[in-house]
Amino acid sequence: MDRTVLLVDAGHLLSGGGSLTVAEHRRTNLDVDVCKLLTALVDRVEQDAELPLLRTYWYDGAREGKPSAEHSALRELDYTKLRLGRLVQGRQKGVDALIYRDLTTLARQRSIVTAYLVAGDEDLCEGVAEAQSLGVQVCLMAVEPAGNSDVSQALIHEADRVIDLDDDFLSPFFAARGPVAAPLGAQPAEPG
Repeated sequence: MDRTVLLVDAGHLLSGGGSLTVAEHRRTNLDVDVCKLLTALVDRVEQDAELPLLRTYWYDGAREGKPSAEHSALRELDYTKLRLGRLVQGRQKGVDALIYRDLTTLARQRSIVTAYLVAGDEDLCEGVAEAQSLGVQVCLMAVEPAGNSDVSQALIHEADRVIDLDDDFLSPFFAARGPVAAPLGAQPAEPG
């Protein structure tokens, strides 16, 4: 049976989505409805692939290896696997290795024919190439525009194709937490 999979690097998606939609990349300054965002991504993949979805993998860093409330909510979604790396000084560690492992394992076992990858790190190029050598098509879902500083050009070129996740798609799921600095040169609104 031909199936597809969705692999999501949460750090990449949330940082890039926040930058694009509300000009804020720090997760502590974002309110994101991750369950609705993931559901919308799944819908987009199923529409594009026209294949059944095996499952979704959500990769993220966790402080001291403990899932957050956000992680616990994601675990409740059907056909969703949570894979946690570590958070070290606010940066994810081990997430790319988890993505690589799952992508190549699914390809070797012939569990999928197409993989949708929401990520941007060049470290994933080898995993993409290995999956492709085993007959899997890899579609990179990039926070628009593809090729921005958060998405490796090498990864874009390695993927079979790229789907841009634009502001229209992402903005319903993102909000800034607290005040956001006005753009340089902007005049404050006068009371009244």
